[in-house]
Amino acid sequence: MAGKEAVVFVLDTFPSMNTPYPSKDSESTRLSQSKRAVINAIADQSWRSKTHECGCIVLKTGLTHHHMAVMDGIDDENALGYYFRKVARGKRVHVDLDDDVHFPNLIEFDLNRITPQTLRAISHVCSTSDESNADIMQGDVCDGLIVAADALYQRTNGKKFKRKIVLFTDAEHKVSVDGSQLQTVLDGLNKMECEVIVVGIGFDKEEDFSSTAKSSTDDSGIKQEEDDDDFDQPDTITSNDAPTAEETDNDIKEEGDVDNEEMEDLKIESDNRARIKRENQMLLMSIAKETGGCVLATKGADIEDTLHRKMPSKAGRKNAQRYETDFHIAPNLTASVRLAKMTEQCNLPSLKKAAVQFDPDSGDALRDGAGELMTNDIGTLTRHFEEERLEAGIEKEVPLDMRVDAYRYGCDLIPVGKMDLAGINAAFAGDTNRSIEMIGYLDRDDVVDSGLLMGPAYCVVGGKESNKSRSAVAALSQAMDEMGKVGFCRLVKTKNGGAPVIGALFPMASDHGRYLQFLQLPFADDVQHFQNRDVDPFTGSDEQARTCEDLIDSLMLPQGDFERVSNPTFKAYRQMIVDFAMNAPKKEELRSEGLPEENILLAAQPKSLCEFDATQILAKKASGKISAFLEAFPLQESKEDEKKKKYWGDDV
Repeated sequence: MAGKEAVVFVLDTFPSMNTPYPSKDSESTRLSQSKRAVINAIADQSWRSKTHECGCIVLKTGLTHHHMAVMDGIDDENALGYYFRKVARGKRVHVDLDDDVHFPNLIEFDLNRITPQTLRAISHVCSTSDESNADIMQGDVCDGLIVAADALYQRTNGKKFKRKIVLFTDAEHKVSVDGSQLQTVLDGLNKMECEVIVVGIGFDKEEDFSSTAKSSTDDSGIKQEEDDDDFDQPDTITSNDAPTAEETDNDIKEEGDVDNEEMEDLKIESDNRARIKRENQMLLMSIAKETGGCVLATKGADIEDTLHRKMPSKAGRKNAQRYETDFHIAPNLTASVRLAKMTEQCNLPSLKKAAVQFDPDSGDALRDGAGELMTNDIGTLTRHFEEERLEAGIEKEVPLDMRVDAYRYGCDLIPVGKMDLAGINAAFAGDTNRSIEMIGYLDRDDVVDSGLLMGPAYCVVGGKESNKSRSAVAALSQAMDEMGKVGFCRLVKTKNGGAPVIGALFPMASDHGRYLQFLQLPFADDVQHFQNRDVDPFTGSDEQARTCEDLIDSLMLPQGDFERVSNPTFKAYRQMIVDFAMNAPKKEELRSEGLPEENILLAAQPKSLCEFDATQILAKKASGKISAFLEAFPLQESKEDEKKKKYWGDDV
């Protein structure tokens, strides 16, 4: 898989996209939810790597601005955002009907590294057409896909990228298809290994073609229905023309009732829209199949959640790195294995202090060729003064040869240098920097029941170049599994040696074979002892026991769901940064201690785990069992003194 990704989003703004869409927000529409999904997907790409690139094509805009037909007067994304803001305020849109313009009425946010200006401009996108000019305005789905494919080719051809085109549409507008041109584009996408993901709003069918082999197509390109033998596809067709006036007149019954005629007109118009949507859905299904992509049907679900089924949020996730190390299975028995960290606690990144470089003439911040701000590192200089003289107003700095680090030992201070501590760690490194040494074996149940297993977890697999090493690890894992044993071992996990840790090696099996998993155990000095006076056996009735069992069964999560629980702090942090990037705080709002708390809460939108949709749905499902539990175990509010701290064993 390529390290860098290039994704082009195609956003439909046909008037039907202004239709209200189910959401917690009463003012949500198909377009607003699609914009939110695009912005969050772009932001997720930015969090994952600064080298990922994203672009966006907006359909049916009344303005033409893309790399194949750039208009004068539009020089950056801020101008594009200003155009949409003017349309939202009621500016009349001129429909571009110039035949000399290639793919008119499309606006492109260039495929490039992600900037706050891109997110800010996309947030202002709105529907620029109405019922009077929507049907005559060009810039349909096929035009958008062609421009998106050409943008990917121009930007990433010959480079290692993982490419995607993501289309958001309700497919309710007419689409003009040039069969030969579209087939050429699809062939180009296949050569670039670019898949097309269609997020179909209101679609009744979805399909994933990513795992199926691309079948050969006929000479006309787009595969047609097998029973449609009489269908003859010309080079240029309109996939969903409206019926002619003559055909419409023949369909309407002349009954002399004006109301009936209006009802018939509405029925024909509704049937025509349904036919257009059905045929467009078939077209998009064929395009997704040709490129090994997929069609996702929202079916009333949140549009962003629908996209996450194919493009899950991966912000903050890291790829595990494997390190070569020696595995001492027994005395005089050593194998070369690879060690990889499976879990690691993530922390919020620390703030970076740097000096931004400015152009001395224009005063603008300087950027390098990749578009990144040019900065200079800032150094920290610490000076030490004698406190007594400093209080007297005399700055007497302590010279370097008079400074020393020390530990307090009783009434004295014992000088210890950094090299002394490094020497202690080096003493435990052994012959190699990284090593695993088996000490003995323990019963698996005893280790699991102890409740003392700690993270992080490490995966131990055989050496890359040694078949015997892989066989030895697999055989040892299988034998330990059959005997119900785990290995008790010592691990030095850092490159430069360091203090060792102890832990248990568990036998594990996967679809590809067997491996060992290391989980750390505490030393005797790490265990906190407590009095378990408050731990009592259960002496309730059988009915109360059944009530507890029913409550547990009703709150059971699907298998593996615990691996998809995101840290709400990180989610709020990322939401806050994206909000600040799109809506930079004004200078008058800034204070020396930071922004006001209400501004931060509004930007971050923090939610605890109990407020997540999945948790609320599960709680609603188990509401009856929860009520039964409260009846079986009536709870009373505790009125303990909050100021008095209690510890295990206080009442012993």
